[in-house]
Amino acid sequence: MSPEEYATMPVERLVRLFAEAAKRTGLGRVCQGGAGAADARLPTKEQAKLGIAECAEIAGALRGKAKGSEIEPLFDSDDPDVRMCAGASLDDPAPALADAAMKGVLANCSTREALARAERARTPPPPRPTLQEMSDDALLARFQDAAERLTACRFINWRDNDKDMATRNAIIRELTDIGREIKRRDMLARLLPFLDDVDASARFTAAEGCLRIAPEKAVATLEALADEADADTRAAAGWALQRWRRGECYVDQW
Repeated sequence: MSPEEYATMPVERLVRLFAEAAKRTGLGRVCQGGAGAADARLPTKEQAKLGIAECAEIAGALRGKAKGSEIEPLFDSDDPDVRMCAGASLDDPAPALADAAMKGVLANCSTREALARAERARTPPPPRPTLQEMSDDALLARFQDAAERLTACRFINWRDNDKDMATRNAIIRELTDIGREIKRRDMLARLLPFLDDVDASARFTAAEGCLRIAPEKAVATLEALADEADADTRAAAGWALQRWRRGECYVDQW
């Protein structure tokens, strides 16, 4: 169909056609790892190219007439191809949803979960009690919370947005301050359980904290992160291993 034909269609039909075209692109599945495996369900390159072109034409018509609420079903679709194409093509009517949709596909979670994780990253902890006022258990809970907020920074725009960059830097400083308080209380051994935590930031920070008291397990944790974690954690783990092999580690500065 031509752009002129799409321009005459009601929004409801355009949304349906966009979803159908998006499913023919395979973009979401590729971003989730489908391109790395033999997957007969993925479209051919020609099919994907045609689907992408069709999505672009329909998106042009939607941008001219659709409200954000009318295209929300695309961002909330169960299909990762639809969410990825909507995020890439429909950022003007609904920028926050578009960004969350793409980040959610990459993290293999829903758009709404991506929005919630972004909100968590941007929500600072209460000012009281201070770290020094906390009990040992509360301090460890704060360590877990800060680590999870750092991991949630993958759902905010810290590379391009100064405010989000400041948020991420503040969490990193917070984790360092928590580590110093844990070390001051001679509690580094209580970080050992975090080496098996589901959260990558908790594993990484705990590994750095445990290098002097449990080097074998801490190094193994960093090596696993350097191979399997997200790009930022992989880089941090690789750098921590380089320092360790030179006889240095970050915990000495806590």
